[in-house]
This record gives sequence, C-alpha cells and structure tokens, in this order.
Amino acid sequence: MRPNWKMRFYEGAEQALIGLEEQPADVVISDMRMPSMDGAEFLRIVATRWPQTSRILLSGYADEIAIQNGAAATHHFLAKPCTDSDIIHAAERGLIMNRYLRDPFLVELLSIVPGDLMWPITFRRLHSILQFSGPSSHAELTDFANDHPALTNLVHELALREQLIPADSHPDFIKLLKILGIETVKALCVLWCELGQPSQFDGERISVDLHRPLVLGQMAAEIARLRNLEPDSVDQIRAAALLCHIGDIFTARVVPEKHAASRHRADVDNCDIISAEISEMGFAHPAVSACLCACWGFSHQIIENIAFHHRPESAPTDRSESLLIVYAAQHFARKAGVDGVTRAQKYDLARGFITRCGAAADWQVWERACIGKHVPLEATKPHNF
Repeated sequence: MRPNWKMRFYEGAEQALIGLEEQPADVVISDMRMPSMDGAEFLRIVATRWPQTSRILLSGYADEIAIQNGAAATHHFLAKPCTDSDIIHAAERGLIMNRYLRDPFLVELLSIVPGDLMWPITFRRLHSILQFSGPSSHAELTDFANDHPALTNLVHELALREQLIPADSHPDFIKLLKILGIETVKALCVLWCELGQPSQFDGERISVDLHRPLVLGQMAAEIARLRNLEPDSVDQIRAAALLCHIGDIFTARVVPEKHAASRHRADVDNCDIISAEISEMGFAHPAVSACLCACWGFSHQIIENIAFHHRPESAPTDRSESLLIVYAAQHFARKAGVDGVTRAQKYDLARGFITRCGAAADWQVWERACIGKHVPLEATKPHNF
C-alpha cells in the first residue's frame, strides 16, 4: 500500500476494539462476516466511540439485510471480491472522509441522517453491479434498468441535452452507460434517489432541483469537449458538476429549518450562499456534497472538484483543469438562471485561479458556448418531478 500508512490487523472485532482503545485510527476497514460480532455491529460501536474515524465495510450480496442495519454507521461499502487497488482507493477516500469528520457540525449532521438517505438502496445496487464486468453484470444491469425505467429516462434526457444521441433514438441503459460514462450514470442515480426516486420522468416536466444539476453537467461537459479532453475525463468532470449541490438537497431534507434560514440570510444580507450557510449551519453545502461523494465511492478528483467548486482558489491543487471547468459551469449556470446577473454579483470571479490555469483567453468563448445551448426552465412545461 502506501509507505506512510501505519496499518494494524486484528482477527476479530473484540481485538480491534481493544486496539482502538489503545490507539484510535483514522480509517477502519471491516469485513461483514466475522466471528461473534458482524462488521455492521462492530462499526456501530466504532461510530459511537470514535465518530471522527472513517468506516468502511467489506460485504457481499448475501449481506444485504445486515448492511441495511449497519448503514448509518458505515461511510463506504466495498463489494467482495475486490482487488488490492480497490481497497487502497477505499482507504484513500476514508482519509478524505476523516478530514471532514473533524468538523463537529458536519459530524452532527451525519449522525441524524436516516440510513436510507445516507445509502439509498437503489444506488447501492447499481454501485455494486458496476464494480464487476462480464455477462452476469450485463444481465444484472438489464434487470436494474427494467426495474427503474424512470432512471433510464433521466439518463436518456442528459444524453439528448448534450446531443450525444439523435432526438428520435432510444438506446438501452447499457448503451447510455457507454455513451455518458459510469461516473455520470452513478451521479444521476444518486440525484434520482435523493430527490425521491419517482416512478415516472418526463424531460419536459422537470423540477428546478433536477434541472439545475443537469444544466451544470451539460455545461461542464461542453467545456470539457471544447478542451478536447478524453471521454473518461469528460465523464469525471460531468459527474462532479452534477453532484456539486447534492449537499444542498441533502441539508434541505435533513435540517430544513437551518437550510431555509441560510437562504433567508443570503437574501437579507445580499451575501454569497457559502457565507450564509456557514453562519447559519456551521458548514457549507460543498463540504456536505464532497463528504457524501467520498462515502459513495467517487474518485478523489471528483471529490476535490465538488469541495471547491465555489471557491477554487482555496483548493490544495494550485492548477486544476477539471476544477476550473466545474467552477466555470457553476458560474455560467448561475448567470443563465433567473435573476442571474443580480445573483452573479454576489460572487467574486476567481480571476487569479482562471489565469493560473491558462483559461483567461478562453473564458468568453466557453460562456457563449454554454449559454447558447442552455434551455431555460421557464421554457419547459410545469414541473412535477
């Protein structure tokens, strides 16, 4: 693994708890199947005694019921069988999570989240299927799509918006997965789950909560293609843009009064939403979004782009093309929205970061391309999503 990691191994949960009493850990990885105490129960104890420790559960399909019981205590699930690389990447995401779990306000928020919201069953099913390949996975994806036709329609809508498929075509879920990419489809699944997992979806009847991330994803993908990036990079960038505001959706459901108060403060004080959220809740939605995406197994790059999409100059990476593109999509989408000019004035443009990334000369070109292909929500029919 990593040379600067200090690792300890225990034969069972009881020995591990004794070891953690002697020296706490930043990340704990547990198998679901253990003698005397299963992994879910073990991680519930860890969550109570060491809430700042990131918790990862190794599990198989047969552990579904036990996983549901332990969902609230688990930050990340890793399906078996898995490779050494899978475990390394999970541990790295655990270390990212650990930084967020040092924020007591965020820990408090996560402690009151219902398990089905923290780990939607439908997303967990898709996430598990996508970790494997071959005929069985192909059949499972087909079954998944048949069970959730509304999600397929949502994926189809984004492909249409980006003009990646003809208007009269109806590719199946697996074809759409290949066109848009795994990370994008996972992101759309998360959005669909967190917005209530409706049984029907019509692209011409859409709520602002869903329209907004679709606009961000479309604009980010448009800029990425203007930069001639590879499809995998476009996929990662689009996924980050789609999930930038999942923390906003999340806090609106979990702490609605505080969420509403932060919006009121932003309006009354005429300040940016980040300042208002920190004032009212103690944290801002990018941190929640990034924390959740670390739980859900998205890559480090996606997490960083989400965490700093409002304030890219604060990112640990001095120059990041992917973060720049996500930030640009956020900026252009804000300007394209209702009262966009007024809202945009609350936010200082990160000119230094744009210049460091060598994009100052391209900025207006990107904006014209994004705005030119933008379909305002007002032009659609009344929404029911």
